[in-house]
Amino acid sequence: MVNVTATKIRDNTQPRSASSGVGRPYSGYLISFPTVGRGMVIFRDPTGHRMVTTPVRRVLSEFGAADIYVETENSVYRLRFRSPPAVEGAASATLKSG
Repeated sequence: MVNVTATKIRDNTQPRSASSGVGRPYSGYLISFPTVGRGMVIFRDPTGHRMVTTPVRRVLSEFGAADIYVETENSVYRLRFRSPPAVEGAASATLKSG
């Protein structure tokens, strides 16, 4: 599981002027990397609710970029990966001691 924030940047089902939920961030845990043909599932913390998308059409990213873009049948999402605080602390402690 990976700590992620997904932000809907486009809703393909609504006219451009009436897009609902665009810009709304969903923070939680991505169970697996988005795969074409399967829905993307994000378990939201701390509530335990989940966000399940329609099947993924394509995944776009640039080498070394912190964000990836996922197009589903109904929407486009920007995924921003975040490291858990415990891992960040352990990584910095390892770097300082090494």
